[in-house]
Amino acid sequence: MLNCINTDVCLPDYFSGDARAWICVPVNSKMSFKELREMLHSELNQGAIGGNNPLVCDDSGPEGDKWFKEAHAAINRDIRPAKKFGRKPFPFIGAESDDGDCMVYAYFVFI
Repeated sequence: MLNCINTDVCLPDYFSGDARAWICVPVNSKMSFKELREMLHSELNQGAIGGNNPLVCDDSGPEGDKWFKEAHAAINRDIRPAKKFGRKPFPFIGAESDDGDCMVYAYFVFI
């Protein structure tokens, strides 16, 4: 079973990467879990996946199709509220810059 785990929340310059399949989305303190899941599904659908997993390539065949199905299921299952944070996934993120120079990203790894 594949899991979708939040591995880091930072500016893009500070993410060191991961060999496992990963995706990232811009986040803010006002977004909901529903918005976060929609953005993660969109990244998968567009193929914006980092890492070194051969199953995420366009020509990966039935095994790759199975991986993508499991990845979507992992997002639906794992990206849920926890008691600690309540209704917003990233309430700790400060006010965003007006010019967009300080966009914070959340990075999620599939394990």
